[in-house]
Amino acid sequence: MKYINSFGVLVFLLLSFSENIFPQDILTLSLGDQYRITERQNLRVRINGRYEGYLYREYRGYLRREADNPNHYSGEFYILEDMKRESQLIAKAVDQIYTTEFYLNQAGYLSVDAKYKVPLHQSFPAFSFDPVSSGDSWIASGYDQVSDSDGNYIRIPFLCSYIYRGKSNYQNRPVTVIDAQYALRYKKSSLDGNITDITGIQGSHKSEIILFNDEKGGIFIRTEVNQEIKYISVKLELTKGFILTWYDGISASEIAVTEEKITQTLAESETDGIELEKRENGLMLKMENIHFLPDSPVILSEEKNRLDVIAEMLKKAGGRTFLVVGHTADVGTAESQIALSRERARTIVDELVIRGVPSKQFIFQGDGGRNPIATNSTPRGRAKNRRVEITILD
Repeated sequence: MKYINSFGVLVFLLLSFSENIFPQDILTLSLGDQYRITERQNLRVRINGRYEGYLYREYRGYLRREADNPNHYSGEFYILEDMKRESQLIAKAVDQIYTTEFYLNQAGYLSVDAKYKVPLHQSFPAFSFDPVSSGDSWIASGYDQVSDSDGNYIRIPFLCSYIYRGKSNYQNRPVTVIDAQYALRYKKSSLDGNITDITGIQGSHKSEIILFNDEKGGIFIRTEVNQEIKYISVKLELTKGFILTWYDGISASEIAVTEEKITQTLAESETDGIELEKRENGLMLKMENIHFLPDSPVILSEEKNRLDVIAEMLKKAGGRTFLVVGHTADVGTAESQIALSRERARTIVDELVIRGVPSKQFIFQGDGGRNPIATNSTPRGRAKNRRVEITILD
């Protein structure tokens, strides 16, 4: 059994050995300057012994390495709403957006300030510094972020036990397989400083970690979860099910090719009212002064041409994720603005799906009038603020 410090998920060393040669291979994995994390939770929930239903929740993270500091990463995580129709591939509404930043040393150790709520799993998976062969094991530390019913997060440390299973094939791709298992234990204390209505947690996590060894690379993790959370209100929540997690790199050439195709499509269309803007988190398509029925998410037919062009542009982006954000003028209450902008964003998604863009590639949210780009004191300014922005997330 080997004991090591925590690692991050991006950089690790795994040494593989045959029966007669020591060592035979040095395997390295790096997800590059930009990568995305997708985690899907599928959990059955019981409250005080009563079955409450099936919970589906999804997290999507988009992370970038700082150009001047190869050890520093930052990015955003989109927390998607619980879905009742988990078997259908539908566009998902964004419930929360969290930013994060962290450091990785040369060994891959993940260092993140406790103020950040994401990544949810920190220093997991982690790997041995020492050479390993089939059947070898090691232990490494990590942290999980667990949220209560009010959205407060607790950072809980754990020790994870790993077993190296060796080389195999998965979905006709060469892989390395590792088993992992850890337990979460938490008991609230007046000294721990956590603001939460959780009084205790205990649970087990058993994972199969698949590291892809081909040029495309990446990680796939399937985790079985059995967890119990106790609340101050004497509520006892039992969750049981599984979590699926993917780590995928995004190449600079893939991003550049997408941007070139989209720019060319817009130029050839000669359509007014669509702007392209390069943002840190991706290429943004901006539609200003969109014509809806007054105080309604129903879009007018005169927008057909712009929507046709945008659909063709998005089809050039392959399997990327599209974040659709609706904005309104600052008219009415903040609550009504958020609700209307959200419904209008969903309308744009529906229109683009009708035009052949897969619904599973969309996430959407309403931002109301919180981020104006012009004054709200004139009709012209309010028209500019009524807009939809679509970001092709990098």
